[in-house]
Amino acid sequence: MIYSVPYVLLILFYGILAIYYQGQRDETIKLYTRIACAAVLIFFFGLRGFTCDDWINYYPAFQKCTYEDVSVNIFAYRNVQWHMEPGFTLLMCACKTVVPNFHFFVFVCTCINTALLFCFFRKRVENIPLAIVLYLCFYGYLMNTNLMRNSIAILIFINALSFIQTRRALPYFALCTLALSFHISSLLFFPLYFIFNIKTNKWIYLSLFIVANAVFLLHIPIFLKLAAVLLGDSDGRLQAMVESYTSGKLAEAKTLSIGYLERLFTGILVFCYYGRLTAMRKENVIFINAFLTYILLSFFLSEFGELSMRISSLFSFAYWILWGDLIRCFSIENNRKLFIIFMTVYCILKMIGTTNLVTSEYDNVLFGAKSYEERLYIHNRYSKN
Repeated sequence: MIYSVPYVLLILFYGILAIYYQGQRDETIKLYTRIACAAVLIFFFGLRGFTCDDWINYYPAFQKCTYEDVSVNIFAYRNVQWHMEPGFTLLMCACKTVVPNFHFFVFVCTCINTALLFCFFRKRVENIPLAIVLYLCFYGYLMNTNLMRNSIAILIFINALSFIQTRRALPYFALCTLALSFHISSLLFFPLYFIFNIKTNKWIYLSLFIVANAVFLLHIPIFLKLAAVLLGDSDGRLQAMVESYTSGKLAEAKTLSIGYLERLFTGILVFCYYGRLTAMRKENVIFINAFLTYILLSFFLSEFGELSMRISSLFSFAYWILWGDLIRCFSIENNRKLFIIFMTVYCILKMIGTTNLVTSEYDNVLFGAKSYEERLYIHNRYSKN
């Protein structure tokens, strides 16, 4: 619990700011509030020490990165020395050229993430502090600490979503290509141009949602069964191979967890207010499709644990918009208040559950962060236990 305190205080700060922002009518004060929101986000994550896990790979890569290596290998899709995509490698080495300090590189990445996030929120969100709470609780924390390459790719992609709505293929695919230069998972974004703008019938949405829940609750290994049929794996060799990449056994999903109940509750609310959400803004068709994709990937791939989380998190941005819009859908004031209470409790519990690890211990470079060697020792000791 103690490791979660800074992160819970952070979302409580934004939550209180959201209440203040909602009742504010002065546009100048609202502008200063948005600037403060961005500044706190950059301060908290941009000046963090060796928090979580990804620095274990990025810090050595940063130390090895040289301009000469980049000039030789940048045209290979994945850099042969430290196995990272060219856009991220170029950014890393450019930062090192300016200031040869890993924490400066982390600061620059956080600034890029924050700028892209606020660009995405600018025309879609009325209450910026509330949107940041949802962002942090729904994978934003992990994106800022554990997914340095992936976070930039995702945030570039979500800024391309407007081009799906306006049917402008060239800028959409250009941004997806830029995202691809930061993380290879961006390959999944390319075909979405052709399907995310399709407004499906709410009953089709409900049918897919029910099927996904059934697969999850009954622990049906749908991916393995489908792959076995397509690849003719009658003797189970495919499953044996998959198990060899999942520590000897397939991950078992927890069914009655608070996370599952939240997804069930959100899915039902989206169905109930499907018409209002799509009438509220045309772009919500895209966000509903993204949420459905998130559910399908979470549940259909639940047997793979980490893989399920990694892939489904690409579409977690749907929560940042839909939960804010759902508040406006309730016509009865008491229902709106109950939903806000649910959001508050769930976000706090989710943040505690996500950050209550010794590797999440927060420190800040301005106030004396632990060294790389100290954090590596703590991480290795924790991993062994």
